[in-house]
This record gives sequence, C-alpha cells and structure tokens, in this order.
Amino acid sequence: TTNNKQNNIIVSSSSRSTRPPEKSKVNSKKSNLIGEREDVPPWFPWVPTETQINSLKVVELRAACAERELLTTGKKADLQNRMLIWATVQDRKRVNDRLNGLKNLIRVSKSKDAAAAASGETAGSAVDDAVESYDVGALTNKRKALTKEKKRSRGGSNNRGILGLVDETYFNGTATDIKVEEEEEDEEEEIAEDDNSMVNEASINQLSKTFNAPSSNFTNREVSEMYIEARAADQTGNRKRSKAILTQLRAATPNDMRVVRRLSRMESEDGNLAAARSILQQGLEAEPDNAHLLHGVGQLERKAGNDYTAKKYFRRTIKRDPSFPNPYHALGTLEHTHGNIRAALTVIKEGIRNCPQNHRLYHALGDVYLDANMLDLAEESYLAGLQHGPHWSKSFFYTSLSFVSYALGHTRNSRTLLRQSLEVNGGMHAQGVIALAQLEESEGNVEESREVYRDAILRYEKKRRKRSPNRRNGSKNGQKKNGSDDESSFDTSSLVDGQGNPYTRAYAGDKWINVFKSWARMEEIHGTYETAHIVYSKAARLFPNNVDLLIQWAELQAEHGDVDRARLLYEAACHRVGGRTAEPYEKFAMFEMTRKNFVEAQAVLLRGAQAVADLSIGGDGKSGLTLAHLLHTWGVCEYHLGSLARAEQLFDDALRVTGSEEGDSSMRSLVLYSMSRLEFARGEYLLAQHCVGLSLKENLLPGGNSLIWKLWHNIAKKMENEHLATRCKEQALLRWEEERGGTVSDLSRLLGERQRPRDYIAAKSSASSNENNQRVLPERTGSVMKDVFRKTPWYSKICPPSGRMDKNWYAGAKLWEL
Repeated sequence: TTNNKQNNIIVSSSSRSTRPPEKSKVNSKKSNLIGEREDVPPWFPWVPTETQINSLKVVELRAACAERELLTTGKKADLQNRMLIWATVQDRKRVNDRLNGLKNLIRVSKSKDAAAAASGETAGSAVDDAVESYDVGALTNKRKALTKEKKRSRGGSNNRGILGLVDETYFNGTATDIKVEEEEEDEEEEIAEDDNSMVNEASINQLSKTFNAPSSNFTNREVSEMYIEARAADQTGNRKRSKAILTQLRAATPNDMRVVRRLSRMESEDGNLAAARSILQQGLEAEPDNAHLLHGVGQLERKAGNDYTAKKYFRRTIKRDPSFPNPYHALGTLEHTHGNIRAALTVIKEGIRNCPQNHRLYHALGDVYLDANMLDLAEESYLAGLQHGPHWSKSFFYTSLSFVSYALGHTRNSRTLLRQSLEVNGGMHAQGVIALAQLEESEGNVEESREVYRDAILRYEKKRRKRSPNRRNGSKNGQKKNGSDDESSFDTSSLVDGQGNPYTRAYAGDKWINVFKSWARMEEIHGTYETAHIVYSKAARLFPNNVDLLIQWAELQAEHGDVDRARLLYEAACHRVGGRTAEPYEKFAMFEMTRKNFVEAQAVLLRGAQAVADLSIGGDGKSGLTLAHLLHTWGVCEYHLGSLARAEQLFDDALRVTGSEEGDSSMRSLVLYSMSRLEFARGEYLLAQHCVGLSLKENLLPGGNSLIWKLWHNIAKKMENEHLATRCKEQALLRWEEERGGTVSDLSRLLGERQRPRDYIAAKSSASSNENNQRVLPERTGSVMKDVFRKTPWYSKICPPSGRMDKNWYAGAKLWEL
C-alpha cells in the first residue's frame, strides 16, 4: 500500500489564477442587503496580490470576501486588510505544498534508482509520471504574473526633463549606499530576470542528479560561504587565495560550472590563456552544451584576438540557450566595434526580444544608435535600460545620456549629466571621471580637467589605502614613500620586487588604470614632463603589475632623452610580464635599435624568445601575434648585423607563428614585405617581386600603401621593366597622397569595401545565411576599427585622428631605414 501511494504521488500546485471547483464563477454573484448584485471581476485571481486587492471597489471587495467565506462587514480598509491576510496565508501554504512535493519527487527518484538500473531505464525516466503530474504551467503563469506586476509597479511619469531629453524622475533617487563601481563584465552567475523556465522536467532531473551525487566533504552552507570568500578575496587583490578556494570548490562541487567559469576567467586575467582554455575544455567534456562555458570560451578567444572564432562561439551559445543575455551583448558589441552596425543591431534586438529585462542590452543598443547618429533612438534605449538596471548601473546610463546631449549641442546639460553619474556610487565611476575630465579638456578648461582627475584619484587612493594591511605599519614607511614622489628620487626597485607598496593590489578588471592613463596623456600635451612623470609614478604604485603602463612611462622618458630611466622601466616591464607576452621585449629591442644598439637589442630579443617559447603556432591569438612581431623585429636586427641567413630563418618563423585568420593579414603583409626587402638586398629580384605581390594582397588597406609600391618600383627598375616601374611609381604617388589625410583617409578607403559585390561577400563569409545578405567590413579591418567606434563625442578634439590606421605595419617597416 505504501509503494502504491508513492507511485501515485501527485503534487498539486495552483497558481494565483486557479479557482477551486466549488467556487465557480456561476456561484460568485451574491445579493447584498439592498438587493444589489455583487460580482467579482473576471480577472481577479483566487489568491490576489496587494495591488490587485487595492484596485477593487467596496462592492467587489465584499463579493470577493463572501466567495472566500470571509466576513463582509466593515469599511473598505478593513475589507482590504482582511483579504490581504487571507491571501498571505494561502500563498505560504501553497509554497509549503510545493516544497513537500519536490521532496517527494526526489524521494521517488532515489527509491527507483536500483529498479531503473536493473530495467535499463535512466534515473530521470523513473519519475516521468510524477513530473507529468506536477503543474509546471501553474508555476510559469505565477512567475509571469509577478514579473508583470513588478513592471507595472515600476511605471512612472513620462515627463521629459532637460530640453526634452531625459525623464527627470530618474534623477530624483539618491544613493542609499556607496558601492565600488561594477564593471560591465560578463558574470557567469548572471541569470536572465525574465527566465520563465525555472521548474521543468530538465530542472527536476538535474535536481535528482544532484541529490543522488556522492556526498561532499562540505555542507551547502560551507560551499556558499567559500564561493563568497573567493569573490571577496579576488576583489581585494588576493588572487592567490581566491584561486586556492576555487580549486577546493571545484573538487567539492564538480557539477557547479560557475566555479569552472570563474577559475578560468581568473587564469585568463592573469595572462595564462592556455590554463584558462584547459579548464573550460574540461568543463565542456562534462557538459558540452553548457551555455556559460561556451560563452566563456568565446570571451577567451576574443581576448586572445581570435575575433572570428569568438563570434562562432557566441552564436553557438545563443543557439543553446536563447534566454542567456551575455552572448547577445558580447556578439553585438564585437560587431559594433568592428564597424558592422547593421549586424550589431540585429543581434542586440534579438537579445532584447528574448531577454527584455536585461539593462546591458539596452545600453549596448543605445551605443550603436549613438555611433549611427540616431540620437532619438539612442536616448530611448538608454532610458529603457535605466528602468531595468540596478542602482549601480545608473552611472553608466547617465554618462551615455550625456553623450546624446553633447551630440545635440547641449554642452552644459552634458556636463550636468556627467556630474550626476559621479554621485551615484560616491564618485567611484571611472568611465564618468574620464568623460567629464576629457569634456573639460575639449572645451579648453585644462585646470578644471586637472581638478576632476585630482579629486577622483584622491578618492580612489583613499579607498585603496583604507583597506590596505600595510596602513597599520608605522609612519616611517609612509614618509619614505611620500618622499619618493619627488621627481629627483626615481627608483624602480619596488616595481621589480613588489615590496614597500602601501596599497592593496587592484582587483581584477579595475578600470581606474584608464583614469591615470588619460590624465598622463593630458599632462604630456598640456602640462610638463614633471607633471606627467608624477602621474605615472602614482599609477605605478597602485598598478605595479600593469605592463602597458610601464611601457608608456618608459616611452615618456625616452621621448625626453632620459635613456637610463627608460631602460630601467623597460627592464621592469619585461620582469613583470614573464612569459605571458612578447610585447615588452619587442618594445625594449626597438628602443635599443633606434639608438643603433643592435647587439643589445639582439640580447633582449633572444631573452624574450626564450621567455615566450611556449606560445605555439596560432595558439593564443594576440600572444602568437606578439611573438610574430618579436621574431620579425629580430630578423630586421640580424639584417643590420649582417647575418642575412639568420634573418631569413627568423622571417620564416614569424610567418609560421602568425595566425591564418583574415584578422592576421596585416602581420603577414609586414613579414612578406620584409622578406621582399631581404631578397632585394640579395639580388634575388624574382623572389622579391613574388613576396611584394603577396604583401600587397595581404595588406590592410585596399590597394596597399606607398612603401609597398615604392619597393616594387625599385624591383621593376632592377629587372629593367620600365613599364611596370612607371605604373608602380604612379601607384606609390597616389597612395602617398591618400596617406597624407591620415586616419580619415584610411577610413574612407576601408569603407569603400562595403561597395563590393554581394557575391564576393557571400564567398568570404560562411558563418550564417543572414551574414551573406549584409554588406559588412572584412574581418581584417576589425582590429583597427576598434580605435574608431565606441568613443566619446569629444574624443576627436583631444585626440585628433592625425595618425595612420596601419601604424603598427609602418613601425615595423621603418626598422629597415635605421
């Protein structure tokens, strides 16, 4: 009898709209004392919410109370209170019934495991009958009703504010707490607010697997506390402890893919791309269709520079879980960054249809509209996202709305919005600080801009020093460090050994380094060498592991003739980077080569090649690309030292480690150009002409550049082909005239690619049928288009586009002229 009862378990679950059979609408009408007919509205659920109760009239309230066998006497407030108490009791009772039902389902699953294994059935199929009897639709309807009610309660007025741009009701709220700026990174535990599939057959089967899994050495509470502790350790800069806790969690909870995702991301942030990829691949072996892991691989490929591969993983993630908002955001912003506005709009709008409550998608949509100069649509998108986002996200939306206001010519309103963005989280909004300071700089208010930077940095330093364990140590160390602010007491020992730093380590993804870089750039232009040097010095103490910062600081010293300081900083950068990337070694070698120190440069390049020997062919995108740059620079160095055979071998190695994707074509073009120069120096003119032709084909810009045509002109003259030499000279002069226009001219040439026939684009793209119908920029332009899109409206004033889009190519080619 007991077994039969267990086999026939039925978990009843009624939603708010479910009415007991004995309380049908036919019997819901009753007569009051004066003979009126009282009727409960047809939309009124059996277990209503407080808002629904308050919306009823007195007559309707009495009818509802009578239907539920409650007292119908008293005033309206008494009736509402009586109905609310009854609804609360019923709601709690229903929740308890559902919990008991889930426990019974799990108990059935456990009791049926042995029988299922003997009969060849799976553990999930043993509870199919019970799952079918579980009213999943009722739970789904309830969640929809709650979400709809929540959206209705959020509704406000549509009064337009500043010059018809912004609804001022959004600015009336004040910050109730001060929170460290949340970066718009993809969190692996982020769940779409509009997920209506919380309970279904798959989730119950997964719950059964979890309960049937081997017992762990940690309780659920301990696991939760460990996860929170790992995140806290990461945010305070103690990444070693965070990784150790996550490793324990991974062993204790092998089915929790949040741990795998976070551990992989930490390895990626530390530059260990191979370790990060290995962790994700192990997770995918256990769950090949896990959307969070697939998205993590896509983010890893994007960071590695493999944008085309990243797009494929993002599309695969969307196909596996259309309700997951992060891949829509990642793919949409990547297409936007590459200049593919139409493709970006398509992806982001699809994401909003599937995840209508995600504020990050609205923000990304507004950014695309802003770059497309669709200001009205951009404003609407930002306002919609402002409704759905948490409190900390308001600072990002205020900043973006200031861009719209500035684009409309309202500079004062833009400044007001930027200051409002800094009031949300106590000023801890790096993007807002940079935007406000650069706005003042673009208007010629250099002192006001400097004041914005100074105030923001003081707040940030106070925050970092406040949580520092070194603060308790005596004031001697503090006095010593304060004395080092003097420009004359230059010392990089702390950058190498990491000792004596009074600040805690920056947490992962800390964007405040960009504030220091922006301030230093302004001081280099409008200030003096001393002021820029002091800014870099402050930044290096707060971010001692940031290699890019050390390289920029070294370039400042080299520009002002302080070779010894520059050399010390380059050494510190190489020491800090270890074997994660070859870029510091290449920069250091180029610094020595420009001073004719080819032997010293050769030693640096050899040391760098030994440090990054693990970077395999095409393995890690950007890492492999920096290795190719290092080998190319080394080959040119050997040419200047007279070792042509070794230079040829190094060029072959550089071409071998360069990726095969279209985005790597610029690097291939540079290596082939150098191979042509080498063969030209040897007198092998046919080989030189072959290599220069391949270089022209792989070049970033349509039609190549003046240096390629100039080299081909010289080759044609040596081959006594006057007609070819004349044509090459004409092309060289034409490209030279175009290059005088700088970035603007280069961009116009790139945009000319959009006019190519559709059948060409269809042949070049095989990602999806939709892409074949869109005229998008070639993949090779993605890396350089990042410097054009997603910038502030006043960026062109403070950073005029006077350079070249293929500046890295020219920097490598100019090494032959030393």
